[in-house]
Amino acid sequence: MALTFETYAEIPEALRPVLVDIWTDATNAGGAVGFVAPVERESVDAKAFRAFTVGKDLMLIGFADGKAAAFLVIVDHQFPLMDHARLLKTVVVDPKHQGRGYGAELLREAERVARTLDGVEMLHLTCRGGLGLEHFYSKCGYTEVGRIPRMLRVAADDYRDEIHMALSL
Repeated sequence: MALTFETYAEIPEALRPVLVDIWTDATNAGGAVGFVAPVERESVDAKAFRAFTVGKDLMLIGFADGKAAAFLVIVDHQFPLMDHARLLKTVVVDPKHQGRGYGAELLREAERVARTLDGVEMLHLTCRGGLGLEHFYSKCGYTEVGRIPRMLRVAADDYRDEIHMALSL
């Protein structure tokens, strides 16, 4: 079943707890979405969407059978030299929906939404190395444009590269 999508100019308060639950579940299922498992819902909730700027950023939520199943944030850099680009942040698919193509569908919809934004010519994102995520994003049309070795410390003795990827619109 394909997702249906809604775009929001602010975090929908009624959906926030659902999104936090999805984010927590995705992290605890091994997802590289800003936290390291095991993580408590309260920890995710305390940091969830704190950088979201109402009126600048966009929340994109994919729904399956009327329930939130995937989401991401399209971030406006709020920097004049980057007005032509948006950052995709917090790309999350509910683990109970993994393997259905929802991640790729979510990225295609983000690309469609970005094309409607005045002057936007590029999307970019970062992902955690060591998990093969760059291969997924490459299949979705993104090109690796850089990497910072050992930028992310997921444990005292476990450092990962931060991989930068971009897509021209």
